[in-house]
Amino acid sequence: MSNNGYTQAIAGSGENVVWEGKSSQLLNLKHFLIALIFLVAGAWCAVRFSGYLFLVCVAAAGYAFYKFLIINSATYTITSQRIIRRSGVFNRTTFEIELYRVKDVHLFEPIYYRPFSLGNISLISSQRSVPVFELTAIKHAASVREQLRHLVEKRRNEKGVGEYDTN
Repeated sequence: MSNNGYTQAIAGSGENVVWEGKSSQLLNLKHFLIALIFLVAGAWCAVRFSGYLFLVCVAAAGYAFYKFLIINSATYTITSQRIIRRSGVFNRTTFEIELYRVKDVHLFEPIYYRPFSLGNISLISSQRSVPVFELTAIKHAASVREQLRHLVEKRRNEKGVGEYDTN
């Protein structure tokens, strides 16, 4: 899906890229609606009262575009060894979790996501920095969850890692 150098470096390291994706722009629906309301109201006020109110339209369009860029710049990559999230419009942040650290995989499909075949996947991990890692509003989340579940089990077996709770 992505032709960036980071994904090519992963492929060159002996890992297999299993899945790549992005969150849906449906996450921005409320922001787009708010921007649309301000855009229409600003345009109406600019025509009716003052041309300077056209700046409200420009600000609303800029707000919607920035929200679009935030979602569009974030990518998820699942490899045979880890899960990687890269995000950031101006500054890029890369976060990853080794698959053998994943303790549990949860799928949540809200009613307003289901018509679009979207869902959220939550990964509970033993990583202290971020114990819950989320893939939000991704396409065909149920099949991605199943892939993840099998990859986690396979990687744990390869590493000889078991789950032991001391509570």
